[in-house]
Amino acid sequence: MSDTFDVSVFNRKLTTRWLGQEFRYFTSLPSTNTYVKELDAEEVEQGTVVLTDNQLSGRAQYDRKWESRPGQNLTFSMVFKPRDTEGFHVLTMACALALIEQLKDAGQGACAQIKWPNDVLLNDKKVAGLLTETVFLGNKLDRLIIGIGLNVNQQSYRAELAGKATSIRLETNQQVSREDFLSHLLNRIEYKYHLWRRKQSDLLRQVNREIDGYGKWVDITIDGQKKDDPCKLLGVNESGRLVVLNKEGGLESFSYEQIRVITD
Repeated sequence: MSDTFDVSVFNRKLTTRWLGQEFRYFTSLPSTNTYVKELDAEEVEQGTVVLTDNQLSGRAQYDRKWESRPGQNLTFSMVFKPRDTEGFHVLTMACALALIEQLKDAGQGACAQIKWPNDVLLNDKKVAGLLTETVFLGNKLDRLIIGIGLNVNQQSYRAELAGKATSIRLETNQQVSREDFLSHLLNRIEYKYHLWRRKQSDLLRQVNREIDGYGKWVDITIDGQKKDDPCKLLGVNESGRLVVLNKEGGLESFSYEQIRVITD
């Protein structure tokens, strides 16, 4: 079943101060992130949200394809224009945290977790992915784009994703109002953004508690090479790097591009 996103319903429900107040809806787009990246600087402002019901060439991390059935899920991108260029990945994690909180408050996310570096799991299956990209004008940051693909009402996936991907509806047996869910989610993300800008240490603590494997000894790969010995996962630091404790008692930190965490 396909259902068109109702922008008028969404606008009535939205209570943010700035995030999503500039809202652009498309029946189909190759990629919402790509659309935002290609806009001229004067065409996009802080808080712009772009959503499509049919993302034809959705991208996940490492240029993987994101599968989403038309009219069943939420595929959107948000524009941020922070003055501080540090710790972008913390903001990505904060958006994932907002999503987990939204799932939990709706009674849908008791088993939701962040899968490093940018996925959200629901009952150990992928329910969402986040993709963060930047646009620079010369050496000055013009915009930070965070795209989210969230499986909402989709009820089937291609064979290779069976058992690995899920949706809110599959886990709850309930149809979800995408307009209602998105309006509440943007409100949470706007609040997390302000915490991130103020470098609130409590935000990091909240994020870390939700990372799959946090506080445990896990196997990791660094630049594609699996380390011989497990490390204890200590969470993300203020700069957005993942910190681990090695067996010798030394602390090591890695960028999100470098490190993969194996918790299975």
